Amino acid sequence: MKIGKNKASIIVYIACLLIAVLFILVGYNLNRTEVLEEETTEFYKARIESIENIETETFGSDYEFTAEMKTITFKAIVTSGPYENEIVEATQIIDSYMVTVKEVDAGNRVIVTPISSEESTSTEWIFIEYDRTMTLLLVTLVFLLLILLIGRGKGVATIIALVFTVLSVFYVFIPSILKGRNIYVSTIIVGSFIIVISLIMMNGASKKTLCAIVGNLGGVVVAGLIAYMVNKSLNLSGFVDEDFIFLTYLDIENPIDLVAIIWSGIVIGSLGAVMDVAMSIASAMNELSVNMEEKTFSKMLKSGMNIGQDTIGTMTNTLILAYVGSSLATVLLLTAYNKDLLYLFSLEMIVVEVLQAMVGSMGIFFAVPATALFSAYVFTKVNQKRS
Repeated sequence: MKIGKNKASIIVYIACLLIAVLFILVGYNLNRTEVLEEETTEFYKARIESIENIETETFGSDYEFTAEMKTITFKAIVTSGPYENEIVEATQIIDSYMVTVKEVDAGNRVIVTPISSEESTSTEWIFIEYDRTMTLLLVTLVFLLLILLIGRGKGVATIIALVFTVLSVFYVFIPSILKGRNIYVSTIIVGSFIIVISLIMMNGASKKTLCAIVGNLGGVVVAGLIAYMVNKSLNLSGFVDEDFIFLTYLDIENPIDLVAIIWSGIVIGSLGAVMDVAMSIASAMNELSVNMEEKTFSKMLKSGMNIGQDTIGTMTNTLILAYVGSSLATVLLLTAYNKDLLYLFSLEMIVVEVLQAMVGSMGIFFAVPATALFSAYVFTKVNQKRS
């Protein structure tokens, strides 16, 4: 019997993998677009060998405006692309009035770009940014290694589910928006895909997983409906910050609905927290169904709600603190320059941040009863059939 169950689990797992791969491939091919692919600027990795010269120029002599522009000339060896192993002379320009960037030093790994001028036959190399890819790759590898060490077999499934989540966002969801697809529909499809595939891949095909999926979908759907209604009543324009403004400049056939982007961000942002709560409740109720001698719908439901109440506080804090942390610099700046709370909480930028935290938390609130109700029904129904 156990062997049969293992075979069935393997078949379901393989089927889930195939469906996920098919979804990514079909979604990518349907939404593939040529937008913003005509890039003329080429970037290359380089390692700085030595600093050749530093020039400083000061602008403005009065007390109201004084800016300093520093030009740093350095020699670097290109480590990627057709110029690999070539030693080039490049410059870093730092404007203290606009943006302060850390000065380069010998041994730094940087990104540079060649700029050709029609007036001169020589190529000028410009510093673009520090090359941080190796450090990010190292952090990512440590992150994946910890998942494998702690999660072991389930850790492998977690990594696979994470890969499909990232691919569905960047190869299906983002291209679908740029292609001009309906953002609301795309969010629902990709969000449902992430929920179903992630939970099945990490926990297998079982009644516990089914309960978590239903509860998760219920919480996210309610959060989406609330976000949609609140967006309309708040008269949001969609111009939250400069990133939203730049979206209007994209040269695409169908302009992007900025209000829909806000709604989508709220729904996608709440997926992880709601998924965690739904899975925790479903898993706990599965254990209760195994160990509880006299199972009834009311007892199971009460237990599920009690478990959910314990998770609501911590997960709500997690969600709110995550949004506050991501926008801390903006909140500090606005608070420092304006003490009027009425004005601050009327700014669209602040309103959207509050909405994300509040509506995401509401998704958790509704995921608790949805998961508890469905789990109580499923596990007591199984008990009745056995008796």
